[in-house]
Order: sequence, then structure tokens, then C-alpha cells
Amino acid sequence: MSTPPAAKPLPLPPGRIGWPLLGETHLLLRDGFGFVDARARRFGPVFRTRILGRKTAVITGPDATALFIDSRKVQREGAMPSHIQTLFGGHALPVLDGDTHRERKHFIMAGFTREAIAWYVPTLHRLTADYFLRWSARGEEIRWADQMEKLALEAIGETLMGIPPGPLMDELRGLYAIFFRGFAALPIPLPATAFSRAKRAVRRILAIHRSNVDAHLKEPRGDGLSRILAAKSPLSGGPPAPEDIARELHHLVIAGLIVRGWFATLVLALQDHPEIRRRLTDEIMQFAPDGPLSLERLESMPYLDQVTSEVRRLSPVVHVFFGKARETIEFAGHTIPEGWAVFWGIRTSHLTADIYPDPLRFDPERFSSARAEDRRHPYAFAPNGAGGPMGHKCAGYELAPQMLKVFAVELLRGYDWQLAAGQDLAPAWNQVPPMPKDGLRVQVTVLAAQRASVARTP
Repeated sequence: MSTPPAAKPLPLPPGRIGWPLLGETHLLLRDGFGFVDARARRFGPVFRTRILGRKTAVITGPDATALFIDSRKVQREGAMPSHIQTLFGGHALPVLDGDTHRERKHFIMAGFTREAIAWYVPTLHRLTADYFLRWSARGEEIRWADQMEKLALEAIGETLMGIPPGPLMDELRGLYAIFFRGFAALPIPLPATAFSRAKRAVRRILAIHRSNVDAHLKEPRGDGLSRILAAKSPLSGGPPAPEDIARELHHLVIAGLIVRGWFATLVLALQDHPEIRRRLTDEIMQFAPDGPLSLERLESMPYLDQVTSEVRRLSPVVHVFFGKARETIEFAGHTIPEGWAVFWGIRTSHLTADIYPDPLRFDPERFSSARAEDRRHPYAFAPNGAGGPMGHKCAGYELAPQMLKVFAVELLRGYDWQLAAGQDLAPAWNQVPPMPKDGLRVQVTVLAAQRASVARTP
């Protein structure tokens, strides 16, 4: 009896490897979003490239999302480019696997329970309301992009780290500005380069976070850090290592600061779609016309959820997440060899026309119960990563949307804004996240009803 012929191996993904050694790294750094999107439209859901000397498969689409979170096939250890891992502070959650990841994630998720998020929302609202009052009181043009960054950092600082606005928070803001410039630069290890300055900034950042951890161990509080430090290991029953938590605070700040990109996308979408702005304002004035915000009040507004979900679908925050093929993988008719880097294109995965028709159009009705485009595939919508909370999904997947909702409610129930004429609102694609090139210059004014309400406040 003859033996059937062996199946012909699937071909490698289409694509190109670019220049020797450098490959196409320069293109990824210059505009990672455009790089991934253009090649995905040309080659399909998987293409090959070379990034920093490594053979790389870039995967996009909901099936790619499912593959990327399959830890049997894609690992995180050894996946992140070494210079980015250095800037992340070393062995943080994005590069951990197995029990090490499971234990660390268990600690961090103690700061993101529903009870904790409900505790954070009033603080988020107080900070946001204070910022809007200050913006409007200035009576002059501001660079909203810079202010959004400051608001996001202070929100993270007070809720998760117990650091109030002040000199230490101002120092952290400056350090993270240096960090993000180095994050988007070539890793040239010379003293004056953006990468080297970022490395020095990270050393100081980690020292600040470690000092804050030590202070919380001596004097527990009600913030996220105290909740994290009070957690016990599901494996050993012991507490978390302080140096690990300091590293994760750095990771959480990086992830949280990306929310400023959502703020900018929201403002521009409301500016371009007055009918959406009117409908959302009507809902806010029905369910939360004034007074403090709570998690329950935010959850009572279905159209707010639709609008903010569409912001999160479209907003460019990071272009890829990093993985590594644990074994040889067959995907979309091609072979990804064991050991190759595997990059998941998160924003491009949300632009799949089979899931989201006319994908670049801002349309909150996609998330209505009647259309439910986000449910056409189990992994159609994954703006904070996919899978369960104990996997590699961002720990702040429930908190970050509340920051966006608070911003939207405070904006629309009390303020108006006028964008400066002639400015360039196009995203600076070489930034993480890409913010409007001219800084989103704007003048914020108080609506008459809000002005009267403030005047009545004792």
C-alpha cells in the first residue's frame, strides 16, 4: 500500500524585508499605523517584514486577534524589541508568560475591581471638572493636547498611585515626555540621542515609583496601589515584590497616558458630526444634567457607550503589540516559522470592512443593539487587547473607558469650544499616540447654564 504524499508546506507570508539589518524599521517608526494598514490592504491579514534585524510576521483582523492571544502559539517572552523592553523597565506584564504572568496580573487586577473603579470615578470627575473650569477661566487659546496629557497623568496619579497634583507629578510629566520621544526613536546608544535620554528618564521614573511603593507599604491608603500591595499571590499566598509593582506602575502610566489620544479623537469627532454631538448632549442632559458622576450614572447612558466605543475603535493609540511564534504557525494560508516575531496590528484590525463597513467613517450606530457590528466576530472589538482579564488584555480595560466618558460628559453638559483657525489637525503619526500636529489649539468657554450653576455653588 503506497504512502500518500506529504502535504505541501504553506508558503511564507507575502511582503518584503527591506534594507539589510535595518529592514523596514524606519518605516515602522516614521508611521507605524500607515505602514501596517497599507501593507494589510495590499497583502491581506498577514505579511512579512524585518524589524531591527528580526524576521517578523504582522497579522491583522479578528482572526489574527484570536491567534495573538493563544499562548500555545504566541509567547510574550523574548518578543518585545530589546530597546522597548528596556524603556518599559524590564520584565513587566507585556513580556511575561505562564505562572509568572498569572501571578503578576493577579496582583495588578486587585487595583481594577468594579468596587475600585466605582471608588475612582468621583476622583476622575473632580479632576476633570477642575481642568475644564481652569481652561474656560483663562479666556485665551490653549494647546489642548498638552492639557489632555496633564489631565490623564494626574487622573492616573491620584486614583492608581495616590500622588496628588504638585511638584512630583510635574516631574513625572516631564520624564514621561522624554520617555515617549525615546520610545518612537531609533535605539542609538549615544549620550545625546532621544533613546539614551529616555533610558535616563526611566531610571528616575522607576526610582519615584519604588519610593511611592515603599511609602504605601508603611501607610496604606484607599488608592489602587494600596489595593495592589494588599493582594496575595494565588500561587504562594505571599505579597507582591515591591520592585515588580514599581515596574508595573510605570507600565500602567504608559498605558493610561494613551487615553489622551481618545480625548482628542472624541473632540474632533464631535466637531465634525454636530448631529452626534446634539444627540449625545441630549442624553447627558437627561441622565446626568448636573451633580457628581458615579459609575452607575455613566453606565445609564447607552449612546455615551456607543460614541466612546466608536472613539476607541478608530483612535490610533499604538500600532502593534509584540509577540513571538512559540511554534510554527499556519495562518491565513501561510506559514509563520517558529521563532519569528509576531506583531498584531491593533488599529488595522478594527478597520476590517467585512466587520465594519466603510470602516473609517465615524458611526456610533455600529455599536447599537440593532446593528451590533462589534459582535460579528468574537474578537471584532479589542481596543484594550482581547481575551480574559487574567490574560494579556490591558488591566485598565474597564477604567480607561470611564476616563473617556467622564471627559465627554463634563465637556458636553457645561462647555463649548472653538478650534483655532488654520491649524493642522492631522495626526503626527510618528508619535505614540498620534496627536494633532499643531497641538489642538482651542479656546474653551462656559455655557450660560453652567455659568449660572457655578455662580449658585456656595
